Amino acid sequence: MDLTAGTRATAATGAVILAGGILGLLHGIIRHDLARTLGGACGFLTALTFIALAFIRHWITDTSEERRVLAATQREAQARKDTYLAAHAALENEQGRLNRDMAAARAGLAAQLQAERDAMDAEFEERRAELISETTEAVFLMIRSNKFASTTPAERKVIQLRDHQQRHPERERSRERGGVAP
Repeated sequence: MDLTAGTRATAATGAVILAGGILGLLHGIIRHDLARTLGGACGFLTALTFIALAFIRHWITDTSEERRVLAATQREAQARKDTYLAAHAALENEQGRLNRDMAAARAGLAAQLQAERDAMDAEFEERRAELISETTEAVFLMIRSNKFASTTPAERKVIQLRDHQQRHPERERSRERGGVAP
């Protein structure tokens, strides 16, 4: 049993008093002296009381087991904290890596999209130039073969809008009198 200095001193004092009480009790019994026998018995009981109270005090105030449990719990809590911090750091590193990967992927996709857009623009311009060239050639051939010119005056029709003249007769009158019409 791990005793403190005060408890050890009390137990040692109690042991000395106990030995003295036993010797006094035995001496009183041998000599048939009632006073010495009672004195030895009182010393013996007092010493037993001191020793019992010292052990009871030590038993009540002994926190070594609780300290061991507390230390073990604190070590476990520290281990959990370290594990949590390590997991948190690993998660942050993983998130950073994923963000870098996503940024690189976005940059790659943007470059690929720009390349495809440039290729489509070039293809569009090439096709446009080709269509313009074909159209110009077709128009030139049509003009050369006189397909635009109509051969008969009946095919040339001009649409007269008489209705337009009837709606605004003042315009024609102003022109007839030498005025300026809008």
